Amino acid sequence: MDANPAMVLSAHDEREIRALVARYTEAVSRFDATAIAATWSATGQWHLGPRTVTGRAAIVERWKQIIVRYESRIIQLMVDAQVQAAPGGATGRFTFLEIARKAGEVRDHVEVGRYADTFAREDGQWLFSQRRFALLYRGSIAAGEFFPVPS
Repeated sequence: MDANPAMVLSAHDEREIRALVARYTEAVSRFDATAIAATWSATGQWHLGPRTVTGRAAIVERWKQIIVRYESRIIQLMVDAQVQAAPGGATGRFTFLEIARKAGEVRDHVEVGRYADTFAREDGQWLFSQRRFALLYRGSIAAGEFFPVPS
């Protein structure tokens, strides 16, 4: 993923992209479909293993199908981030840690995943044009206590 030296991503653009990823993880923790939608380009693609979901509306619907399995208990944190310029936009790799409890389960699970992302500007803001998910680790832990994410 080496960027062409002629392609430079400004510090401002990199901050905006990192803020986009932070808004996404915050939206997951808040179960906020509207905020999730606001992070995707209209023609975005979400790659989940062998399945690809295309288009903002379809991505949000798929996200809702996934998130409904949880009992309003999920914390997702970005733990590693790399961003660089790319033709037509930017790319990045973001590793996240998630602690969650699925509905009806008595244990929590911890998951480490990585997104390989492509970003594009749409209507003056950086958005995800592609996210490719890879699961790196999944395990269970004793059930803890979840508290609402503060405003």
